[in-house]
Amino acid sequence: MKKMLLTGVLLALSGAGAVKVGVLLPLTGAGSVSGQAARSGYLLALDEINRAGGVLGKPLEVEFADDGSSPAKAVPEFVKLVTVEKVDFMAGGVSSATSIAISGPAKQYNTFMAWIGAAAVPVEDAFADHPYFFHYHPWSYYNFEAILGYFKTLKTQKKAKNIAIAYEDGPFGSAGIADTVAAFKKAGFNVVMTEKFKTGSGNFGPIVSKAKAAKPDIFYWVGYDTDALPLATEIKQQNLQLGLLYGTPPSWPVGFEKNKLSDNVAGLSLWLPASPQAESRKFVAAYKKKFGTVTEEYFAPLAYVNLKTLAAAINKAGSTDKDKVAAELARTNTPTPFGPLTFSKSNKTQYQGFKAGNWLHFQFLGDDRVPVFPIRFAQKPMVWGK
Repeated sequence: MKKMLLTGVLLALSGAGAVKVGVLLPLTGAGSVSGQAARSGYLLALDEINRAGGVLGKPLEVEFADDGSSPAKAVPEFVKLVTVEKVDFMAGGVSSATSIAISGPAKQYNTFMAWIGAAAVPVEDAFADHPYFFHYHPWSYYNFEAILGYFKTLKTQKKAKNIAIAYEDGPFGSAGIADTVAAFKKAGFNVVMTEKFKTGSGNFGPIVSKAKAAKPDIFYWVGYDTDALPLATEIKQQNLQLGLLYGTPPSWPVGFEKNKLSDNVAGLSLWLPASPQAESRKFVAAYKKKFGTVTEEYFAPLAYVNLKTLAAAINKAGSTDKDKVAAELARTNTPTPFGPLTFSKSNKTQYQGFKAGNWLHFQFLGDDRVPVFPIRFAQKPMVWGK
């Protein structure tokens, strides 16, 4: 008994004063594929950080919370991490809707935010005046810049002219849709359909029927992984002839690449296991060693980079003082699986990490996600359906 009590006291002392990072993720719900991938990335980074000596001389502690992909659940979980668990810093944040919901409490408690997702412009608006908001993921206009560049190439090489758009009704899909349509038109495309849908409803019959009548070359959809299979199924059933079905979910359904319906479906990713950077190869090897498999979800390496760079900034600052840590994190210049990471101003926020040049375009080809553009990263020619 005395030995057990002594062990407990020693453990308590070892944790006293340890730096705590709260991580808010969608571990369940519509964004759970991204959230679970991110959790794995954080755990891998945590292992490496603590093996290297931890943060400020003690093992770093991470407290995970599940926002359930729901704004209503995200707010109390965020507040609990900040006020009850008393975390020193917050990380995570995949969904735009949940990030908007917690922006009020974040500013109320003056919380340090190292955020990996939430790309919608209303999130940028919500945190524009927050001095401790570091955003790693490109904003939606950087994403669209990359997509538009690819589609312009298809316009030149494949004579793609007509675009049908389907977008989810939340901030992720709906924010900036008018600007998206205007940009396509300015680039010389005909936008032959623009339709909104509810994520998770699975009801794509009317949208695909309308698209079939409009005869698009490219069907461009903005939604979540739960929409991919129902949409692909409906397109197959109605025999909608396309040059390309192109989607932008943060993650794709688990096992989607093994389903024949995924054949030639294209999308956008910040990273793939085949990415050539040396840091990417190191990440893949470390991830496989820890988990026995390889992920294709970019939120895993993004979370890994997020925690590693935050920990490095705290160590360089020599304390948890938010101003000192912010100053060190702002000076970040490090290689990552996505390429070099530095922070600079975005349209409205002070600290933006990755931008348009970090995106890859891929197709599901032969049970794999294969990079097809930019050409310097392409492993196979893209397949055009017309």
